[in-house]
Amino acid sequence: MDQIFIKDLVFMGRHGVGARERKEAQRFGVDLMIEQEPMDWKDDIRNTYNYVKAREISRQYIEEKTFKLIETIAEGIAQEILIHRLATKVSVTVRKLDIFPDGIGGVTITRSK
Repeated sequence: MDQIFIKDLVFMGRHGVGARERKEAQRFGVDLMIEQEPMDWKDDIRNTYNYVKAREISRQYIEEKTFKLIETIAEGIAQEILIHRLATKVSVTVRKLDIFPDGIGGVTITRSK
């Protein structure tokens, strides 16, 4: 498998179980690992999953929507990425960067076609 990845994306969003978390924007971190079958790239973007699209999907889920669970965010991002004809498997990590004074909480999910 070939892997396309993005690490350490940071977006502002309003997500959480508590009403305060959904009212006040906080930082969320996202990492993506997208797998596809090996192929002859031919130096053509149509022959690979474009990570610019993956970044935009992630941004939309964090900045334009509101959820109680970061698991829901990760699932939505994963499902949208897997719509692409070349993506066969994706791992999505979503982290709440500001939730704890002494650490970072998060979730990683992996989904396949």
